[in-house]
Amino acid sequence: MNRRKFLEQTSAAAAALASGCGTSATGDATSAKPFLSGWGQVSDQRASSLLSGTRRPEGVLELFLMGGLNPWDTFYVVPEHGDPKRNGAYSGQQWWTFQNGEESVPDHFALCGGGDRALYEPFGFDSNNKQVNLGPWLWPLRDRPDILRRTRLFVMSHDLEPHQAAAPLVLGGQPRGTPRLATTGAHVQRFWQDKTPNRTAPFSYVLHPNTHYVAGFNAEASFAVGNHPGRARPLAVRVMADNPLAQQLSRSQIADRGAVDAAMDYYVAKYRSQYRGYGASQLEQYAYAREAMRRAPELQSILTEDVLAPVSGSECGDDADLDVTAMGLNLGAHLLTSPMHAAQYVHVVDSGLVEAVDGGYDTHNYHVRATARNTVHMCRRLSAIINEPDERDPQKLDLDRHMIVLSTEMGRSPYPELGSIRGLNHWPYGFIVAVIGGPISEEESGIVGAIGEDARATEFITPAEFRLGLLLAQGIWPFSHDAFAIPDVRGVGTELDAAMRVRDLMWGMRT
Repeated sequence: MNRRKFLEQTSAAAAALASGCGTSATGDATSAKPFLSGWGQVSDQRASSLLSGTRRPEGVLELFLMGGLNPWDTFYVVPEHGDPKRNGAYSGQQWWTFQNGEESVPDHFALCGGGDRALYEPFGFDSNNKQVNLGPWLWPLRDRPDILRRTRLFVMSHDLEPHQAAAPLVLGGQPRGTPRLATTGAHVQRFWQDKTPNRTAPFSYVLHPNTHYVAGFNAEASFAVGNHPGRARPLAVRVMADNPLAQQLSRSQIADRGAVDAAMDYYVAKYRSQYRGYGASQLEQYAYAREAMRRAPELQSILTEDVLAPVSGSECGDDADLDVTAMGLNLGAHLLTSPMHAAQYVHVVDSGLVEAVDGGYDTHNYHVRATARNTVHMCRRLSAIINEPDERDPQKLDLDRHMIVLSTEMGRSPYPELGSIRGLNHWPYGFIVAVIGGPISEEESGIVGAIGEDARATEFITPAEFRLGLLLAQGIWPFSHDAFAIPDVRGVGTELDAAMRVRDLMWGMRT
């Protein structure tokens, strides 16, 4: 094999590992340029803007409900809004949309294990002093008051209706096409890799189903790195049947791995010496991918065949041979609780036990049927990986040590979609994201913001403020040309003011 052919083949292999299997450059490459010292570190003068060490989570699990979770039958039930007895302008909307007729909420509540529970139960008051209830599809979480006592809901709003624009905005806090668009996982990976350069395993992962909707909805923004170096990219793992990743990590198909790695080091070093200016950054990203390939076998003890194995699931009378919700959550808990190389951040993209007709939680057709099945199942599987009081299972998440984020790119319309079969359209103008555990104690449990009877947020946080707040909670200073700027926070003039405002808004005044 000549040198050119050798480089072409090994370059393709490195690219496949970096993007196809999702392996990022997570090691401290001997030949790769190191990070700038101290990225994400905060000066003593600004340390007060971060949460104290006792409130800072050891690890974060984010569950992204791809397609748009409806708030009106889950986290934001306000029966006063749209009450038909009042005959107002919004009569029959929000909670009341599908209370009667075909595919009704009460019918599916009974089908999905609701039993003799009430359809909804009180949770707290929003900033408009309206009683907000938790809806029927959350009953597995409602059965866990220990979880609800550690739950804080945030009203979010933006004006981008297409998934392709909304998903990157919510996932990264920046609009699509902005150079600074980087996921929370990329920020976390860079921060911790800078602090611990000799660690082999990734600090940050993205687990996503092997479905075309992930790319079609731009949920691939979950592992965007923006202006960060290539090795800030989280390790992306496909949740799928017959996952080949464990076998690929062994590199068993290469007879003499040492010789191949040595040859590639030689060629990369030679090319690096010749590059000046344009193209150098691409070469560095390639070098990071090569280093990830070298260290891939060391991930075998973490990403084993058994933790990647498919599982089946069922809910509301529907069966699925591949339960991507359970697989993603179980693997996420495994990575965060690993006794060696525990992850700092795991992002799970959930497309539901059985995808809606339009993918994930995108319920344009038969909303109640799809939402009931997928949301009840998600809540059951989520509660199963969280320790109950006094349980202390080391393989489950501990709300004193771990923070759980439930996010989605938008909500659903408060009225049926025109021309649909009992479905709901996109609605980014007022929806809910949630944080459970970590810095949220019973004192901070509640609701931040409010949504009016017209289904539009009256007080809310923006996607940028939310992402910025997640970094502050993890001890990461979020302001740099690689992350966020002062204008990303409303009504402030300095970085410190911006950090303090978001800290107090998202996590409460207690430091």
